[in-house]
Amino acid sequence: MHWLLLIYVCLDFLPYVVTSPVTYENVRGKPYSVSYDHRAIAINGVRTMLISGAIHYPRSTPGMWPYIMKMAKNQGLNTVQTLVFWNIHEQKPGVFDFSGRANLSQFLQDAADAGLFVNLRIGPYICGEWNNGGLPVWLNQIHNISFRSNNGAWKTVMRTFLMKIIEYVNPYLAKNGGPIILAQIENEYNGNDQAYVDWCGRLVINELSSAQLVWIMCNGHAANSTIETCNSCNCLDDGWIDNHRRDYPNKPMLFTENEGWFQAWGEAVAIRTTVDTAYSVAEWFAGGGSYHSYYMWHGGNNYGRTAASGITTMYADDVLLHADGTPNEPKYTQLSRLQHLIANYAQILLSQDSIRTLLPYWNGQKWLIGTQQFVYSYSPSLHFISNQNDNTYNVLFRNKNLTITGHSVRIFDDNLNLLWDSTNISDIRSDNTEIFPIVMGPLEWRTWSEQVTSDLPVLTSLYPIEQLKITNDETIYLWYRRNITLTQTQIQSHTLVRVETRKANALLFFLNGEYLGEFDNHDHSQGSLIAIISLDLSIFKPNQQYLFEILSISLGIDNGVWDNNFEYKGIVGNIWLDNQLLVNDETNLWEHQKGLIGEYLQIYTEQGSSKVEWNTQWTKDINKPITWFQTRFNLNHIVREDLNANPILLDARGLNRGHAFINGNDLGLYWLLEGVCRDSTPCCCQQAQINCLEPTQRYYHIPSDWLMPENNLLTIFDDLGAPSPSSVSIVQRVVIA
Repeated sequence: MHWLLLIYVCLDFLPYVVTSPVTYENVRGKPYSVSYDHRAIAINGVRTMLISGAIHYPRSTPGMWPYIMKMAKNQGLNTVQTLVFWNIHEQKPGVFDFSGRANLSQFLQDAADAGLFVNLRIGPYICGEWNNGGLPVWLNQIHNISFRSNNGAWKTVMRTFLMKIIEYVNPYLAKNGGPIILAQIENEYNGNDQAYVDWCGRLVINELSSAQLVWIMCNGHAANSTIETCNSCNCLDDGWIDNHRRDYPNKPMLFTENEGWFQAWGEAVAIRTTVDTAYSVAEWFAGGGSYHSYYMWHGGNNYGRTAASGITTMYADDVLLHADGTPNEPKYTQLSRLQHLIANYAQILLSQDSIRTLLPYWNGQKWLIGTQQFVYSYSPSLHFISNQNDNTYNVLFRNKNLTITGHSVRIFDDNLNLLWDSTNISDIRSDNTEIFPIVMGPLEWRTWSEQVTSDLPVLTSLYPIEQLKITNDETIYLWYRRNITLTQTQIQSHTLVRVETRKANALLFFLNGEYLGEFDNHDHSQGSLIAIISLDLSIFKPNQQYLFEILSISLGIDNGVWDNNFEYKGIVGNIWLDNQLLVNDETNLWEHQKGLIGEYLQIYTEQGSSKVEWNTQWTKDINKPITWFQTRFNLNHIVREDLNANPILLDARGLNRGHAFINGNDLGLYWLLEGVCRDSTPCCCQQAQINCLEPTQRYYHIPSDWLMPENNLLTIFDDLGAPSPSSVSIVQRVVIA
């Protein structure tokens, strides 16, 4: 570091100084300060260009984190961003867990080891297409609570969790030489409770001030003590930059979520093009942005039961690093080139404010000054020329006629040498991976059928009880049972069952253990609906009593959480068998069983698998609902050694819907549901869809630290019935050099 800079750092009252880009390596292990002016976040008084990407620790595993951090650093990031996931840390009130994928301190240490700063977005409401927006379901039971509002019960639990997290991460704060420089309170708050926003602001300047961090509030109302940040597809074109300069002239421009978006079940895979992403990022830095973060940079996977309503297991796969950890080309390389260029010119960029100059464009007859072609010049030697129009135009810059395509940015030096073009990806290979089968079917399966009746505890009532009140989200399964007597009319025709239930929920129907059919809704939303299904009861006899059973399966709790709002699952009202109302009958009470027997016995683990009698004649259980399959496999000699760079995947072809476990670890929901392409343009930042009428997700990532060289235990619970388990295989995605 230059000797003059050291003087300025020691003298707090002197103006901000710009020098070579500061990275975490420059300050590692010694206390340093974090502040800001109108232009940028400052580290020890030095304006610092922060190039960031979102990586969520529970959407990957500790064995993957060092690899992901190394890839991020090599790709040009100097900062990582993560949400903090309350409902994996405090699954029961007062009992905190920071182990395994919840090991936040190890994640922070891995970021530090890679030389990366950290933006810790605590929330504690996080949205994130994560189950219940990150909030523990047990909060629903707190008397008179109203989430995300100026409500005493909510503020008490929110404050307690925030203080706990700040205490936990204390060794990793900048004031202690750690990588955390930014923190976020709340998330995308667009409600009308200004008193709540003000309370959040007071909290960070009073009780959380000892953290000595810069606090942000993104994409919504922001307290005066925080910096409002942008979440968008393009924060320049949508007017955010101009509005921020007008409303907050003394605060820097921070882009917390440049959206890569997510995938919903039943839809074809949607993508955001490389050139659109590149255009957005380049415009941001051209317009004066000094912090940029991809949401996501690596989306990872919703392992276990962590996905929100209707969201696939792979999360934000079309971002720079795929959900399985392989580079998403050409996006990965094209944006890497831009980020390294921005880092090299950071000193020049941050030494001055951005000024936009409109450029003449040729309309075919003459040069005109419009509103969509302009240049941002940073003296000396860097010029961003942007065209916001859909069409290609010739523009005049320094008396040189330049052609610029629609929605693109080109960066030049003072000699008008082209340094980077957002549209030029012709030299980057896009088909950079291949999939190789390494464990082929048919595997030697054995099966066990989940019992529809059991000795597990039950809760009885006159009415079906809403699912989360019983399960507390500790399982996605709840059995509803009661006796019914069929009429002659019901067995002579197809009987309609009507159930008041919720979106993103499945219901499987049984009578005396016989499977009758299922209803499911996989919307990425919340709300009530009437499930209607026709049941064929012709094999049963009238005027006899039968055990009627419904297995309710949560397909994710919606991530939208607001004041005076709770999400529900299962049966939330009445249920009819034709016109027969099946409630309020003291002679036939409803029984409720929490979870599956296989879950209670943990038959997907080494120890638990011996607790049931498996059937080796597995072909007899094909297409049989609520069936467990189990097998073992070895990783053979052709497997590439680096299982993070060349990941192992479960090819779920031949299955239907359920959960797969590797050595006791839940890979998340698999579903071979067909993905349908829309007639209109996909949502938000996406421009196209691929793989129409193919499964929304066929391959499921197996983390490297969940695998062994030999004798891996693969267990599958298929709730709908697996049509062709012999087609299941273990494959490896290999990156081609």
